[in-house]
Amino acid sequence: MTQFENTSAFKAVILQQFEQDGWTATLAPPNTLGYDIELVRGSECVAVQVKHQRAKVHAGQLEKFIDFLERPAAAKFTQGFLISASGFTASVFTYMRTEEVVDVALGSFKDNQMVWEDGDIPQPPPRAQLTYIGVFTCKGGVGKTTISAHLAGAFALNGYDVVLIDLDRQSNLRKLLGDGVYIPGRRGGLGATITVLNHTEWREEEYPDTRVVICDCSPEYDANPEAFIEKFNYCLIPTTLNPLGINKNADVIRRTFAAVRRININAELFVIVNNYHSDEPRRNEVLNHILKTEFETLMADDPKCHYIDPETVAIRFSKQLLYWGYHIVENDKPQL
Repeated sequence: MTQFENTSAFKAVILQQFEQDGWTATLAPPNTLGYDIELVRGSECVAVQVKHQRAKVHAGQLEKFIDFLERPAAAKFTQGFLISASGFTASVFTYMRTEEVVDVALGSFKDNQMVWEDGDIPQPPPRAQLTYIGVFTCKGGVGKTTISAHLAGAFALNGYDVVLIDLDRQSNLRKLLGDGVYIPGRRGGLGATITVLNHTEWREEEYPDTRVVICDCSPEYDANPEAFIEKFNYCLIPTTLNPLGINKNADVIRRTFAAVRRININAELFVIVNNYHSDEPRRNEVLNHILKTEFETLMADDPKCHYIDPETVAIRFSKQLLYWGYHIVENDKPQL
């Protein structure tokens, strides 16, 4: 709960706060989209967006505000202030850092005063044990290696050292990332590393700072060492909504999950849709229903088996992901 009765009351307090700080503050006209208050002081003209909500402001809301500031209608503004009554999620600070946002300031109104956030993200809490994730495949080209690498990147951006273990004989992770990469940290803090190893190089005791281990598994199931499969806390299998491959891919996924279960009875098993084209809603609805139906019996028998509905979470089609790895062609350094 916030301390204000409604959004209008919160805006009024924020406007008064800025006036006390020497700004000329004006409420935006009714039904204005993009900002709530305009501030003027000298040559500065600032768009202020106010968020009065119970939940913390998330990165998507920040992105929308930045999108507004980049439009011609916002040309008069020299910068933006995003003010929250409830604070910001860690994803906001991650976005500010990775996108190097310099024209937006974040403010939280706490105990009747404005607190300007400096972008610090709390250190991730220590974990009692390593988390092991296995990424399998139902066929070539569905994005297994790309997902493994970028999942590692997501953990690293949140401050966790990650080890990527390349179990695929093609060794694509080594080709794409070399021996590893460093993800710079926030101001004044250390970043995180992604280390690429093969299965013979991995020893838990040699990497005491590592919290997450992600295995890019071999497409030949029997080529994956049982010692790793036994440790998996989570298993992911990406697939696509390809009408010609749904039945075949679903059969491979079911057989893979069954094989994992013979060794590991505790892992959470997930099917996730990759390369999702959101501009085909009718086709997606039909194909998603067909694919989901393929796993209904399996999910009923195994409560730890999950089909992630692409309407909830999916990896969307992206040219950036499609051409990821082009740095090899240009002989550039490894990158995510």
